[in-house]
Amino acid sequence: MLHSLESAGSGLLLAFSFDIENVSPQRLVLITVLNTIFTVALCSRLFYSLELERGLRPALANALQKLPFVSSYVHRLQRKVVTELEGEKGGRNRSKIRTTLPQTGLSFDALLAKCERLKQEAPSLHTERMSGAIYVSPASEAFKLCTSIYSMFAHTNPLHGDAFPTICAMEADVVSFVACLLGAKNDDDVCGNLTSGGTESILSAIRTSRDYMRATRGINKPEM
Repeated sequence: MLHSLESAGSGLLLAFSFDIENVSPQRLVLITVLNTIFTVALCSRLFYSLELERGLRPALANALQKLPFVSSYVHRLQRKVVTELEGEKGGRNRSKIRTTLPQTGLSFDALLAKCERLKQEAPSLHTERMSGAIYVSPASEAFKLCTSIYSMFAHTNPLHGDAFPTICAMEADVVSFVACLLGAKNDDDVCGNLTSGGTESILSAIRTSRDYMRATRGINKPEM
């Protein structure tokens, strides 16, 4: 097997050869894999330069995912997760799921009775040892207090502070409490807002950090 590289400008010729019969199968496979990775990465560099702006490692990872056996494996894993999610979502009551609006609505009492029946048929798995889902035990006084307060303000919208000033006052109090716990000396040095959950909180923190670093340190291509 002969490989050569010739430069038209200098007339330089580099050549090397080896006998494939003397190469072990493991080494031959390794050479083939490395050559494939290099070729895919080179093509990505030539035709998808934007993918390499973050460096060679992300480009190689992206190139590996495009290999047939890797992409098929990833696809099987994705299908497995989707199937499991669909099974959990539908469960035994999939045949009872409505796909159209009923022609006649339910009365107030009938709707409450139906909700109570659904609650009994599929009770929640909530226990005091659960973490990250519900933070107040149903048996506690705090649970009853939260339920009462929520019923008072369930139909407000904090996006409209002029229409619901009480909600904005509550948010300001919570932000100030947290700022104090974190050692803030002055409320003027701290700003914040309540989010709908942990995911939005994480994304908001990431975006704030990105914008701050871009404005103060000139980091335009951050990595996380």
